[in-house]
Amino acid sequence: MQHAPLNLWDDVARELRARRGVVVATVVRDSGSVPRRTGAKMMVYGDGRTRGTVGGGIFEVLVVRDALACLQSGRSGTRSYTFSPKGTAKDAFGAVCGGRVELFLEAVMPPDRLLIVGGGHCGKALAQAASLLNFSIVVADDREEYAKSEEYPFTGVEAVLHLPADFEGLPAPDPQSYVVLVSKGFLTDEAALRRVIDSPAAYIGMIGSVNKRETVFDKLRADGITEEQLARVHAPIGLEIGADTPQEIAVSILAQIIQERAKRAAGTQEAKGKGAVSESLVELASG
Repeated sequence: MQHAPLNLWDDVARELRARRGVVVATVVRDSGSVPRRTGAKMMVYGDGRTRGTVGGGIFEVLVVRDALACLQSGRSGTRSYTFSPKGTAKDAFGAVCGGRVELFLEAVMPPDRLLIVGGGHCGKALAQAASLLNFSIVVADDREEYAKSEEYPFTGVEAVLHLPADFEGLPAPDPQSYVVLVSKGFLTDEAALRRVIDSPAAYIGMIGSVNKRETVFDKLRADGITEEQLARVHAPIGLEIGADTPQEIAVSILAQIIQERAKRAAGTQEAKGKGAVSESLVELASG
């Protein structure tokens, strides 16, 4: 059996800590004349770089292309490749070795992150409820007494941060981040919203009334924030379920986040089905 480089899994862990997804391509079946046998592994980074090899040449270019498609969708899958002239088999790509391999392309993604701004009653209830849903949880507050890690003994809590009132130092949301603004008042919610409004966050929600929303939005509009940007913000936050207590509000917010996450996953799959993956890398390699 072929073995991966000893540090491959270390590299995977390093990328995940940096909240970057990778794909581990593993040969799971082979027959005939092929460049690498079952067990060979290669890691594909988000920018197309690789570590290790499953065979090189145009075959490996195809694997990188398919791995990046898996990374984009966040879904793992199997792919087969036949080393024969095009047209001789559905998955033939122009080689002449005559063998065939099947690869498992494992998309290894960082967990969805829930970024909670505000460590009061709602923020704490939200962290506790989210701990059952496999989120990586970060809580931030500008009040020291509400930013104590010992108050958050829940599974998945990554960090509890005491930040200044303008929330400088707030982790930058990535496309797998869900941001909830439940701080002490509209001024701190506004300050935090300014930090995340232009981010690629999957979800941004702000607690409060319609009047509060318009007060905050008017201030942002005056500073050039567009209606398109503001339209991303769920405010008032959560699904309308008649929530009253902090725990019920947490359920309402998480229900909306789960709903948005499901819509996003469905949209990714629909986009994947409508458009073919670019062949440019293959054309360059074969040209």
